[in-house]
Amino acid sequence: MLPAEDSEEAAATRAAVLALRRESGMPVAGAAWLVGPRQLRISETSGVRSPDRRGLSVPAGAGLIGKVLTTGRPAAVSDYRSARRISHEYDSFVAAEGVRAMAAAPVIVGTAVRAVLFVGSRDAVRLGDRVLTAMTQAARDLEQFLASHEQVHRLLSEARAVRDNTAPRDGAALERVHEAHADLLDLAATLEDGHLKDRFHEVCSLLEQGCCSEGPERASPENPARLSPRELDVLTAVAAGCTNLGISDRLDIGLETVKGYLRSVMRKLGTTTRFEAVTAARRAGLLP
Repeated sequence: MLPAEDSEEAAATRAAVLALRRESGMPVAGAAWLVGPRQLRISETSGVRSPDRRGLSVPAGAGLIGKVLTTGRPAAVSDYRSARRISHEYDSFVAAEGVRAMAAAPVIVGTAVRAVLFVGSRDAVRLGDRVLTAMTQAARDLEQFLASHEQVHRLLSEARAVRDNTAPRDGAALERVHEAHADLLDLAATLEDGHLKDRFHEVCSLLEQGCCSEGPERASPENPARLSPRELDVLTAVAAGCTNLGISDRLDIGLETVKGYLRSVMRKLGTTTRFEAVTAARRAGLLP
């Protein structure tokens, strides 16, 4: 589905196209979004001579962009008009822009092509490593944004349901929420986009509220807590006398991620301090 003009997806696409044009050194760049099972529509352009190029529909298999949608692989031609491995439905569009050499790469989320990025040169040249590297990087960056953005929205919905007590409260469901919380903290530490990172932390906060709304049972040998492997890593480091900063360095995770794991561990163990958590974990047989 084509992103709305003022949406975060549209803003990310514009940023990707501008970065692609800058990093590739090509005079023309753009993006075509999937709008149907086998249909793309050009949603963003930079460096084109006519703004009417936006909105152009491209079916699967048509031209270079449509070929990339069909194959799910990058492709390039050094002279579009004489290229034999593509169809030529869009020769008039390409000629009107004066484009000769062209390259395109898919943006894949999960296993599905969501968009195609493209660049064009007004000279018939073989596109070099700079162009292909820029294409690959721009596509990967947009893929990461889209995947992360969709995960944020899904988990926000789940977190609000947990917080508002509209989701199932069985132990297995809550354990999945705990694991998602830990994974999100890890992922948030790797993000550079400030707005997206804020959204991730909003999800984490909601998950913490939902998970902690029911009083935890204190862990014991008869009723041991279920800690994830990463939570055990953090607690083991606490038992060894590491500070939060030391744990961050030791496990190569962010400081806020460490704190998130510790909050989750203490909630599961029914304790209020890190040292009580170590003691409770030892009593429950989770630590030596």
